[in-house]
Amino acid sequence: MNRYFWVLIHRYVGLTMALFLIVAGLTGSILAFYDELDDWLNPECSRGHTRIALQDKPLLNAFELCERALMSVSHARITNIDLEVKPDEAYTVYLEPSIEPAIGQPYPLDFDTLKLNPYTGTEVARSKTFGGAPGEFQFPITRKNILAFIYALHFNLALGETGGLVFGVVALAWTMDCFVGFYLTFPPRRKQSLSLIENAVKALSRGRGLGEGKLKGSFFIEPPHPNLLPQGRRSRTFWQRWKSAWLIKWPASASRVNFDLHRASGLWVWIMLFIIAWSSVMFNLPQVYNPVMGVLFKHPPEHSQQTVLPVTRPVTPADFRKAHAIGKRLMAEQAKLHGFTVKREGWVQYVEDDWLFHYSVNSDRDVSGQWAQTSISFDASTGKLAQLRPLPTGEYSGLTLQYWLWTLHMARIWGLPYKLFVCFMGLVTTMLSVTGIYIWYKKHRAARLKRKMSKYQGIVT
Repeated sequence: MNRYFWVLIHRYVGLTMALFLIVAGLTGSILAFYDELDDWLNPECSRGHTRIALQDKPLLNAFELCERALMSVSHARITNIDLEVKPDEAYTVYLEPSIEPAIGQPYPLDFDTLKLNPYTGTEVARSKTFGGAPGEFQFPITRKNILAFIYALHFNLALGETGGLVFGVVALAWTMDCFVGFYLTFPPRRKQSLSLIENAVKALSRGRGLGEGKLKGSFFIEPPHPNLLPQGRRSRTFWQRWKSAWLIKWPASASRVNFDLHRASGLWVWIMLFIIAWSSVMFNLPQVYNPVMGVLFKHPPEHSQQTVLPVTRPVTPADFRKAHAIGKRLMAEQAKLHGFTVKREGWVQYVEDDWLFHYSVNSDRDVSGQWAQTSISFDASTGKLAQLRPLPTGEYSGLTLQYWLWTLHMARIWGLPYKLFVCFMGLVTTMLSVTGIYIWYKKHRAARLKRKMSKYQGIVT
């Protein structure tokens, strides 16, 4: 397989992916600022937060706010409580419909999110989220859900599971094409240098090697001027020859600038392109990502992720206040045992099917300060620890990479500068696709013109 084979692979794989990557790149640039745009479009009920005027009174705690939400909404229950109450934001309560005992089916509930004033517990807004599955979306498009539609486009072309699978295959092809494109930036292998005599003969054959000959007692041909006789190319190192691939020649023709933009831009941001491509495989094609990473890196053993279920099911409803106290104590014990520090509390969640509580915190083992990724599970009836989930970082290299890929792709780290960078990367991805299409178009047009000229010359002769 010579270089030309890989050129063809890069060209036609790139053409196949181009439309998908343009959609992913443009939507990704927007989604880097999802929360900020949502706040602007929907200040009364954004996904991230709803602003509340500061008041000179104490905040209600999360449990009091959830209790007030249940008093105002009939036939609803809460299985997940956010423990953080902020003084300048409405507190969000996530509701699920209760089960109607007579028929064993959920009561109808036309909303699942309730926002409350953190000082008084009064309702600020209620809304219906668009499904829990990634990329799930409901028409028609409105101001309130346009960002959800953009997210669905980015994740699966707004086509559900089928679109997600297609995007996963495209992401896998993109990942492999990253290496092909990187290889093609290397300078071509040089042909063997010609000897001085061969160069002289070559120069003579082109009519540029000999000057005016002069007779001096015998036939003697005056040597040509040194500038006329080829001296052979100076031997340049690989790095000197590769340097041009990192640069954009200017001024130059539009075709040359387009080619240099495609090649140099891909080189400068290659590592980030690979991170985005491979993390997309992680999101959309786990059946490929998991086995590959399982071979290359250390992951938690299968049995460590299986939770031991309680023997008896709790009879009384879940007591979140009691569960919070138990979870806080158990997490402190695990932090001391495993050497990590709890920074802030995250969630208490009750999983009825497993009869377990999950308690999550943000710790110094978390990649991002925005998420609570350190978690324990304990028996809802006895309060006994069932499992400390593998720590996000520092324990298993495969899990550490997974959390980093997730965080980098979602722009949930390093604040505004990194969000701007992710937005820029979306535009670069789009630009690489557009310039690649233009390179193919120029070559295709030149080849077609050459065929026409050959056909015309055949007719003339």
